[in-house]
Amino acid sequence: MKRFASTSRTLMLIATAALSITSSHSFAGVDEYGASGTIPGVQFTGGDGSYERAVKDGITIAICSDFPFNYQDEKTKQPAGMDVEILKEVARRLGITNLKWELMPIDSVIPALVSKRVDLIGDNLHENPKRLEVVSFTSPAYFYGGAFATQKGNPPGISDWASLAGKNVGVYRGSIYQSMLEGRKDLGSLQLYTTSDAVMADLSAGRVDAILDDDMKILAYIAKNPALSIELSNLAIPADVQLGYARYVVRKGDVDLNWAVSRAIDEMRADGTIAKMLPMVGLPTRNLFNFPLK
Repeated sequence: MKRFASTSRTLMLIATAALSITSSHSFAGVDEYGASGTIPGVQFTGGDGSYERAVKDGITIAICSDFPFNYQDEKTKQPAGMDVEILKEVARRLGITNLKWELMPIDSVIPALVSKRVDLIGDNLHENPKRLEVVSFTSPAYFYGGAFATQKGNPPGISDWASLAGKNVGVYRGSIYQSMLEGRKDLGSLQLYTTSDAVMADLSAGRVDAILDDDMKILAYIAKNPALSIELSNLAIPADVQLGYARYVVRKGDVDLNWAVSRAIDEMRADGTIAKMLPMVGLPTRNLFNFPLK
């Protein structure tokens, strides 16, 4: 009888422990990504104080007039776009409640960050060696690639990478595409622009033969301005100069803030939040990950 009672007590303890573990796991699963509150059980205090300052004082985020990723809404005069929405959610999950936004040209964002005019670059950027010398990048948020556009019908007859020789090409000043094309010495000219409207207007008017920009950005602009004589080109960019993941940027010394923002981005990729946002700019959910562009 004693043996039976001892066995019963053992089974009861095992069942109680299993129930406790199951209950604990179920409780953690309710909001383990911070989807409803701040990310639970994580501290971002490695020692430089940048995350604590962000929570206490807020942060200023640099964005560009870069439709549809970042722009100022014409009606509300408030920042809008997918990157703005991603970073608002990042801040919410990290308990950063005071957000300020600075709209500026893309070639001003890194100088503004380094000089501490802003605390984070919210216009998605791609890593390259030159940028890595002066700033640090967060975890990847999503992937998109570069593409060319020409006038409708492709009057200059641009069919491949080599056929750009002698052509006049437009690009957004300060973008990674500028450095990509500056590596070519056989272009007729490389025209630099500070707004998407200007580069698209010059292409439509035939003042440049082609432009190089983000694939989805070109498609979104065409959809918004169907009267312009612009079409996405089938010209493929060689794999060795094609882009990587879109990321956000912080100062090199702000390691705690980088960890925090990167962790929030990782959680948002894991729980499907960013996948749901990608259609805002016409990207499929597969663009959470890098894939070969044809």
